Amino acid sequence: MKIIFKNIIINELYYLVIFFPLWWFLGVEQFFWFVSVGLVFIQFLIYSKFEFRANMTSILLLFFLVIYGISFFSIQEKMRYITYFRNLSTYLTAFMLLIISWNIIDKWSQIEKLLKAIVFVMFIASIVGILAFSFEIFRVQFKSLTGYLLPAFITKTGYGSVIAVRNVGFYNWFLGMDTYFRPSSFFLYSTMFSSTLAIVLPIAMFLRQINKGIKRKYYSIVVLIMILALLATTGRVAILSFFLAFVIFQYMKIKDISIRFLFVSLIVFLSAVFLFWLANTGVLYQIIDVVLYSRGEGSANTRMKIYTQTLKGFLQRPFFGWGTERDVNGLDYPLGSHSYYLGTLYKQGLVGLFLFISIIIEIWKKLRVNYKTDNKIVKFLKYGQLLLLVYVFNSFTDVLDLDATTMMFLWLILSLLIVSKRVLNREMIKKENA
Repeated sequence: MKIIFKNIIINELYYLVIFFPLWWFLGVEQFFWFVSVGLVFIQFLIYSKFEFRANMTSILLLFFLVIYGISFFSIQEKMRYITYFRNLSTYLTAFMLLIISWNIIDKWSQIEKLLKAIVFVMFIASIVGILAFSFEIFRVQFKSLTGYLLPAFITKTGYGSVIAVRNVGFYNWFLGMDTYFRPSSFFLYSTMFSSTLAIVLPIAMFLRQINKGIKRKYYSIVVLIMILALLATTGRVAILSFFLAFVIFQYMKIKDISIRFLFVSLIVFLSAVFLFWLANTGVLYQIIDVVLYSRGEGSANTRMKIYTQTLKGFLQRPFFGWGTERDVNGLDYPLGSHSYYLGTLYKQGLVGLFLFISIIIEIWKKLRVNYKTDNKIVKFLKYGQLLLLVYVFNSFTDVLDLDATTMMFLWLILSLLIVSKRVLNREMIKKENA
């Protein structure tokens, strides 16, 4: 494919991301990503004369899509068809992004351009979230253009209502804060906003590290604002996921084995002493109560009931699952919700979960770097490890395919990480042959 065609597609993806606040304002972002990326994909096929290459991640995702298609025939509630196709569209978008990036990106500047676009819009979203959290005047609410076009039976659903009526958050309760405004910014839910912040933060930190002067100061401000926005969401799992991933990331940066051993030993010893003291004083149980019941007893108790019933439901259809979430009497939320892993197990069965985990493992293998050099791409791959760790931990309780924007940003970054490894290999081969 000619370079001019590649640059056209890169620019189109760039402006799709940059104008995300506009798509949110219009209320189209949940459908727009699939349609717009689909059009770019068709354009790519025409430019490439329907010839393209695939990598192992895209092949595994294709198999996952096949299982996703098979699970469709297990759906029992007709109202869930909309949810099924909406979720399916996020994985189709991910697949198209993998194919596009693998075939058109061949230099670092293309990757960096798209990364900057994602970080910029998350910076804007963070500012909006912090302002809404702090001042009532910024807590806007209005009916979107899509809201006027959607039929009533869709707008009356929980998912349809947040598309039809745009808002940047809602009032919630949290221990020690009582009633407060929990920001969701340009995302459907606060949990999706916090998850996306935690996932994009490593990229903002990476851009800060590779830049100097005024640009470094700008990205320092970006990182700070994003952290404040993450705290404002009170997304416990997203915050904890980022913290745990960051500790492991720092450990992985230690190259000396003896220092690694001392680091782990020190952490284990101090943790054991601290936990022993907390247990003896009774503070440990108070902390556990704060973490579990910070939103009230209903939050933790409801989750446990959902997980228990989800596992029971999985046993009825263990191989290809139920296709989508299912409502049951006595639960406020459907089975298959509140955990990406359990949700995948329930909706696509053992086969689907196996492929889901295989994709994560395959991506992790791509992020491993054996070169001694420490250029921008190597640093990007290392920060990609931090991102993937956040994703793995956060997925224990948050189902990311609830929000098409979260999936769009996640898979665009993952696609760029995968192709950057190939760009790095090519650069190293050129150096060796020079």
